Amino acid sequence: MPFDKSLSLAAAALIALTLAIGGWAMQLDERALLSDAQTREIDVTALVLATAMEQSATLSATQAETVARDPEVASLMRAGDRASLLAKSRSRLEFLGNLAGVEVLHFHTADMKSFLRVWDPDNFGQDLSRFRPMIVAVNHDRRLRKGLELGVRGLSLRAVSAITDGEQLVGTVEVGVDLKSLTELAKAATGADFALFLDASAGVSEDGTASAETGLKMEAATDTGLFQRLRDGGQIRLSRDSYLEKVEIGGQTLGVMGRPLLDFSGRMIGTIVVTRDLTELEGHLARSLVTIAAVSVVGFLVVFSTVMAMLRGLLLRPLQRLTAQLRDGKAADQPESLSSLPEFRELQQAVRDAVGERQPASAVSFRAENRR
Repeated sequence: MPFDKSLSLAAAALIALTLAIGGWAMQLDERALLSDAQTREIDVTALVLATAMEQSATLSATQAETVARDPEVASLMRAGDRASLLAKSRSRLEFLGNLAGVEVLHFHTADMKSFLRVWDPDNFGQDLSRFRPMIVAVNHDRRLRKGLELGVRGLSLRAVSAITDGEQLVGTVEVGVDLKSLTELAKAATGADFALFLDASAGVSEDGTASAETGLKMEAATDTGLFQRLRDGGQIRLSRDSYLEKVEIGGQTLGVMGRPLLDFSGRMIGTIVVTRDLTELEGHLARSLVTIAAVSVVGFLVVFSTVMAMLRGLLLRPLQRLTAQLRDGKAADQPESLSSLPEFRELQQAVRDAVGERQPASAVSFRAENRR
């Protein structure tokens, strides 16, 4: 390969490699920043559901305390007048259901038996002390409790308050919120999908015995098919620490975050799962890779062309002309400079001097040859 091409290729390859390494380092920084941005975005998204659950728990607690402090409620509970209590409470449950997704208004006797389920008034009399620790706790110290609790029907966001008549405990009341409505509300606010998965082994039966089931059971979800697929694919698991994974589904890059789901006592009973479409953020990283490759290729071509032109204009062509002059014996007779490079002008002058010193001897030899 000619000298000019070899040197140009070497220089261009070196520049292109330098650009590629610099771009790769920048891409690593961008990937780290992108990962942080994705984590923050999903964290903020998950916070929306957590905030909605906290607000709903506060609402439930407020309503439970309001009902518990109503003297008429205490009087009806003490008298065991289920029909009058139902007539008084039915409109309240309907109003709270329309206002804030409240689906549970449940009264319990002082011996922790179900007295009145306002949404299902014919279902009462069960001993709740075996599988409702929140009711047991409130019955014990008469302090308000609120939060998640896992019962026979599954998970519910509840608040339980003591109903007293003077110093006497006459029962307790609970207000519960529909978790499905909370996940749908969070999705409407963020555009992400949410699901609550329960540890099946944490459930209890009405006789107070632990559940024999294992694995994760979906309690509420904004996209049942999506979360079933994620569960079957192993992207959803129980963990005491938050985790973030990315998965490709249907040409989309989804970020999947799992956070521990705790009941009112702090016991882990499942996991909250948030999924968000990260395709746009991942596309930014892909575009940066294309940009790095394009800059490296353009840099290679520009450097190759520039070095090639400079070598030919400043060195190779002057050398070719000087070689031609030497071949024709005219090097000493051409005073003009063949190149703007000072080093080449010095070389050209040295060649003239050397040719000039040998010129007489050559002429004598030439005359001698002619005489023969």
